[in-house]
Amino acid sequence: MVKTHNYKNFAENETEFDPEKELSWMDYSGILDMEVEFISDLGETELTVAEILQLEKGSIIDLKKPAGESVESYVNGRILCKGEVMVYEKNLAIRINEVLDSSAVLYHLSKERL
Repeated sequence: MVKTHNYKNFAENETEFDPEKELSWMDYSGILDMEVEFISDLGETELTVAEILQLEKGSIIDLKKPAGESVESYVNGRILCKGEVMVYEKNLAIRINEVLDSSAVLYHLSKERL
């Protein structure tokens, strides 16, 4: 008597990965027009009330951050990216150099919308 083995072809049972179907729960179209608070942290310092009262036009406040160091930007209190301060059309602007885990940011924004 000859024994035969019935091996299943596992590839036949697996379906192809369909990103539209698998990631359908990540539909963020409803939050794309949502307003958010965008804050960029240029630095910080502590001043006494007396020092604040002495401020006048042209006063300089040391933010205790070296020039050229990257600044962090936050959306609704959560860090989003790092960048550098620059001048753009006579205004201060942030050039984004690094986005930190954008999928997590979108996930948290969608939860806030609910």
